[in-house]
Amino acid sequence: MDQTKMRILSAAAKLFDIYGYKGTSVRKIAEEAQVNVALISYHFQGKQGVLETLMASYFETLFRLVEEQEAAYSHVPARQRLEQVVGLYVQFHCEHASITRLIQRELSVESMLAREVMTLYMSRYKHGLAKVIESGMNTGDFQTVSVDRIVLAITSHIVYPFLHPQMVRQVYELEPASEDFARWLHRSIMEYLRVNLQSDTE
Repeated sequence: MDQTKMRILSAAAKLFDIYGYKGTSVRKIAEEAQVNVALISYHFQGKQGVLETLMASYFETLFRLVEEQEAAYSHVPARQRLEQVVGLYVQFHCEHASITRLIQRELSVESMLAREVMTLYMSRYKHGLAKVIESGMNTGDFQTVSVDRIVLAITSHIVYPFLHPQMVRQVYELEPASEDFARWLHRSIMEYLRVNLQSDTE
């Protein structure tokens, strides 16, 4: 991707995070990126195209990392694979906190874009976690559970701190962007999974 596109996307991500999608104009994005406003229409067909590109890049990067990890750890026990994939999700959300927050905000509003995101990406997002749990259930490493409920709980654990960072900072006095927080969150999720997935043979 050329430098002009990268500057536009970087500027948009920053402004969307501060002002929200609706509160950010194409002119503001152009000023922040220091480009002619016409270039946004040329490269992205407008503000929604910028948002869609940010979302697509976010999800496709995550899915590629999950696939690479899956290939690298396919030979290890399900419990270890689950720990690795949860760690990847937590770290990815931590490193891309502003885009995570932006996407979750947009998904909270009933719109054509939200429906498209859920159709195109959220089932794959869920699958990245569900596949490992289902594999562990098939081998007897995990007890039989509602996979949808477990994945929803994992996702809630991961997303909430990045969707509401100010609350986490002010009410709980924790810094969601820190490595310490990411490690704590990973351990907390794994403890939840240990209790809820423990097989009868353990």
